[in-house]
Amino acid sequence: MIRFAAVSMVTVSGVMVAQQQPAAGEMPWFLKLGESSMQLRARVPVARQVVLVPDVQTLADEVSKWTPQAHWPVLIEDDVLAPMFIRRFKPRLVVRRASVGGWSGAGAAAEMVAAAAKAWGGSGSPRAAATAAGLPAPSGLVISSPSDPAAAAAVLLAAGRGQDNAGIEGSFGTPNGVLSAEKTAAFVKQVEAAASATGRSWQTLGDEIDTLTICRAMSARGHTAAPVPIPGDQSGPVAMTDVLGRTASGQRWAVAGWIFGPASRAAYMANCSLFLPRINAWMCGTYPDSAPWTNWSMTPAAANLQDAGYPVTLLEHVTVASLNAADMEGLKSDLVLLNSKGNADFFQMAGGKDADPGDVPILDQPAALSMIHSWSLRSPDDEATVGGRWLLHGVYAYIGSSEEPQLQAFVPPGLLAKRIAGGVPLLVAARWWPASNRPMARTWRINTIGDPLLIMPPPKGTLRRPAPPQQRADLKDLVDVKQQAMQHMQAAQASPSDATFAAATSDVALLGIDKMASELWTAASEKNANGPLTARAAFGSLYRMGDQDAVVAAWRRLVDPSLLEGDMLWAMFGPSLGEGTPDDVLSVLGQAIVPGGVVGRTSRLVPVLAARYGSGAAMATIDRAIGIATNVRQRRALEALR
Repeated sequence: MIRFAAVSMVTVSGVMVAQQQPAAGEMPWFLKLGESSMQLRARVPVARQVVLVPDVQTLADEVSKWTPQAHWPVLIEDDVLAPMFIRRFKPRLVVRRASVGGWSGAGAAAEMVAAAAKAWGGSGSPRAAATAAGLPAPSGLVISSPSDPAAAAAVLLAAGRGQDNAGIEGSFGTPNGVLSAEKTAAFVKQVEAAASATGRSWQTLGDEIDTLTICRAMSARGHTAAPVPIPGDQSGPVAMTDVLGRTASGQRWAVAGWIFGPASRAAYMANCSLFLPRINAWMCGTYPDSAPWTNWSMTPAAANLQDAGYPVTLLEHVTVASLNAADMEGLKSDLVLLNSKGNADFFQMAGGKDADPGDVPILDQPAALSMIHSWSLRSPDDEATVGGRWLLHGVYAYIGSSEEPQLQAFVPPGLLAKRIAGGVPLLVAARWWPASNRPMARTWRINTIGDPLLIMPPPKGTLRRPAPPQQRADLKDLVDVKQQAMQHMQAAQASPSDATFAAATSDVALLGIDKMASELWTAASEKNANGPLTARAAFGSLYRMGDQDAVVAAWRRLVDPSLLEGDMLWAMFGPSLGEGTPDDVLSVLGQAIVPGGVVGRTSRLVPVLAARYGSGAAMATIDRAIGIATNVRQRRALEALR
């Protein structure tokens, strides 16, 4: 739950960080960070092509083909995130590459660094190569491990921003875990050693390293001996992204962002940060119009972004029902801001009712997120939690809490909006800066996921320069997905089967042509070839097209439906669930009562089942839901339905 800290908002001795003061006429450190990202947009054109690769090694090889005259997205292909990126990026050309094979043993780290440097026409240090090519020296350092799948993001962000990439091996926990004090301190020391090894100054804000991008597994939470805002919580877990970038005494010298997980998601997050525009915002407010909640209202943020030229959708006093109604076909927004009360497994909406993680909005396109809420990132690798569900749905940058933070820990949305509109990177804007003299500027419990140099300037300045067509000198290793889709469609026509239609449907869905994917599903159905493979390939497109009959038919053919597919199903039919809901829809909705969607879905479905089929059907659904519940709160809520 969101709570208030029993601390005074006054200067507390000992919390100030040594900070390099800018010379006369020089930008402060937080604006210099945004300026480096803006200079990248201004100086390096983007080719309107996407290259799909099967693995990190091939991604690195493709990135090495970038030049100072053109960069382009390189994605590790999957069936959810790659299509989502392509729908937003709208490339002229989408191509595939075959694997180049694995790393050459112990030389993997060097190959990653060499690929990033080669993208700028150099060798050795990516930073030196980028600055030699005319890019202003960046203020970031990437930390990765070649053995970790998130190395995909490390290669992209080192090359894309001209940052050095330092390898740190060893185990530092899992994303859902808590790192011991000893392990936390050891990781901090290794990060500081990596910064020292660059030969650049890093000990203060405003010097040569002011951001850290952690592209590897670690625990979301750790421990610190440095002062925390609430002395009584000194021994409790804190956010690892707020521990890293600080000295042992808690002095901040850098702002950290974190990318972890599968290579396909890591590459997606990095590509979104580097190549997508962020020009509109969707804001969801649930707090009452009374103090102190009004200090974290979305209304000032909406006004500030609108004044800066951003299109804004503002929803206030949002209930569970109105949230679900706003999400029937997926959000089409680049930035999402939301406030709520709750815990890791629910978020409370206006009116006092709780939303489940499965009520997290479906994203039609990639989005960055700031969520004022307690515990959402406690277990970010658990898709049955609020934070895990947002990441499953396609969020690529995320500001959220890993423990009870107190409301004052969050930068108010109005101030956050002013900072990002002024050019401050999003994750940097979400921190209380040392000069604020606030207790919450100490090491605390807000985690920041994503690229810390991600910016979202006002729409007029957000697009990167287009590159001339045809940037790859050698195309023989590339397969045009559009041409391949045509071949697959011809094969489906000549030899209709679930496999041939699935191949064709996957290709057109990947290209973002939902209407054609829907038409292929219809054709497959007419030829009795609409099996589980085609159902999976078409499901997202059918949802986005709003074809309710086809969504139900496809769901019935899926084998082991995913959480995301179940969330789409409930997003489509949940808002209108009632007496008039068809029997077949009630049946499939019952099948999508899953972890992260147990309490809310069961409580909405059971009254309809009881009215139509009797108490036996309702009780059977409750019993099954109790078996799926993951904690005491959920089981008690389900028992109450009896």
